Amino acid sequence: MSEKKKTKTTKLKNFLVTGSTDMDGEEEVEYDAPPNEDDEETVIEEGEMDIEDLAEEEESEEISEDVPSQPEIPYVCMNDPIDTETEEELRKEIAELREIILSLKIENDKYLTSKEQMKEYSAIVSRRDSELANRKLMGLLEQLSTMREDFFKLCKGINAKVDKFSASDVLSSFEAYGVDMENILTDCGVYIGKFNYERLNTIHQRIVDVIPTDDESMNGMIAERVSDGYEYSGRVLCKERVNIYKFSEKTEKKGDE
Repeated sequence: MSEKKKTKTTKLKNFLVTGSTDMDGEEEVEYDAPPNEDDEETVIEEGEMDIEDLAEEEESEEISEDVPSQPEIPYVCMNDPIDTETEEELRKEIAELREIILSLKIENDKYLTSKEQMKEYSAIVSRRDSELANRKLMGLLEQLSTMREDFFKLCKGINAKVDKFSASDVLSSFEAYGVDMENILTDCGVYIGKFNYERLNTIHQRIVDVIPTDDESMNGMIAERVSDGYEYSGRVLCKERVNIYKFSEKTEKKGDE
């Protein structure tokens, strides 16, 4: 420690002990402060720097060198007018982006999965079938309404001249309505007739009677068709009624006897 610092320290200690800083004719009073580990004072000479401060300063310089300086962003006001060149460039970029988006959309349509294509196709078919069925239903209702009015008109005419009509005339009048009903069904796409099965098919045919036979090869074959069958778009509306052959051993024994 330098002499100047020692003198200042001695005066401070004398002031604390005697209340005076005058050192003439007085002995120096040595005052040893009690050691305090938590509060230590470090005396630094002029021109010297603390090691910790020096380390912090070097660290701050290193950080400032690593972090790049941010470029200054010019302030742009939304109300400022855009020059013609910039506006044309923006318009060109927007047009190019639109063309790119359109081309991507076209390319994307080419790579639709089979599931999506099947789903779209099924929706189109279902919509078409529903529209067709709706038109057929409306035609069916119109023809049934007309048939009902004709039926009441016929009954009224027969009732007015009941004494003049024979049973055959009345029957022939009502048989005409069978033709009308057949026309209504066929106009809606209903198939009426015999199903093309020589052996019993329980989905399309219904057994009315069984005819025994001794020929085993004739078992289950159609013996007689009693009524027509009705089918619409592959769906059976009314089964065809038939009589079938059934093989029986008893019939064979009776023939032998």
